Amino acid sequence: MQQANSDSPQRSIDMKCKILIVAIALSALALPSAAQVNLNMNNITCGQWLGFSPDAQQFVQYWMSGYYNAAANSSVLNYDRLQKNSAKVLAFCKKNKSKTLPTAIKASAS
Repeated sequence: MQQANSDSPQRSIDMKCKILIVAIALSALALPSAAQVNLNMNNITCGQWLGFSPDAQQFVQYWMSGYYNAAANSSVLNYDRLQKNSAKVLAFCKKNKSKTLPTAIKASAS
């Protein structure tokens, strides 16, 4: 007799975090080693970010989320909050393409 699946919300979040870490690690492996690029995340404009591929946009979302969480001394990834804030930043950026991404985050994310 099999036991019913009793995944808790915390376990679901833990699994999403593990999947995210694996995805980032795998995407880093796919980059050519000779193509090292230095990118100042504070200088990315909304228009530039909107022009990135969907995978690159998502990478920047997670990177910025980690950056701001670390600045707030938080080591927790709230996936639902990240998705809601990402939608707000996207809407802001579509209307303000010349603004920097950090400006968009500060103006629209909670």
